[in-house]
Amino acid sequence: MTPLRDPFSGPPLYSPSFIDALRAYAPELLAPAQVPPGVTPEVTHGTTVAAVRYADGVLVAGDRRATEGMSIAQRDIEKVFPADDFSAVAFAGAAGPGIEMVRLFQTELEHYEKVEGFPLSLEGKANKLGQMVRSNLPAAMQGLVVVPLFCGYDLRHRTGRIFRYDVTGGRWEDADFHTVGSGSRDARGTLKKRASPE
Repeated sequence: MTPLRDPFSGPPLYSPSFIDALRAYAPELLAPAQVPPGVTPEVTHGTTVAAVRYADGVLVAGDRRATEGMSIAQRDIEKVFPADDFSAVAFAGAAGPGIEMVRLFQTELEHYEKVEGFPLSLEGKANKLGQMVRSNLPAAMQGLVVVPLFCGYDLRHRTGRIFRYDVTGGRWEDADFHTVGSGSRDARGTLKKRASPE
């Protein structure tokens, strides 16, 4: 394990967390985006993503549209990403902070595995993503909401698992399917009628 020096307290820190390394060496990179009072920025939002569990794992998909207000801003946005070899993360909400959160999450998992020599458990990954969502709460209160959907194959339990979050970082596990985003109610209704775990 590599010692991390905290420039404020002096003694070395030992942590497999990439975020802890950033906190020690470059805390300005973790500062939430500040929107000046009275300014309403044009924010691109990703819309709907869905995950469905099946016998051998989880299928996760999303539409390719991003919206700004009532118009389509982009028709080919990426909202579904591999987190590592056995998990994926998708998001709905503010596109900029969402993509940034996903990239930091991917880096965090890779850093942990390099430092510890083995990957984080699926449950640990879900908890780590919940911490990242919670750290985005000040930006969410300013309207830059990011809601991820995390899923993967649990090697310990030999099954696919789906985790959903709220803006405060609370996480819940869904048995067979879940959707998030502006079209999630309709997508969830369709999946409820048609999805089968077999």
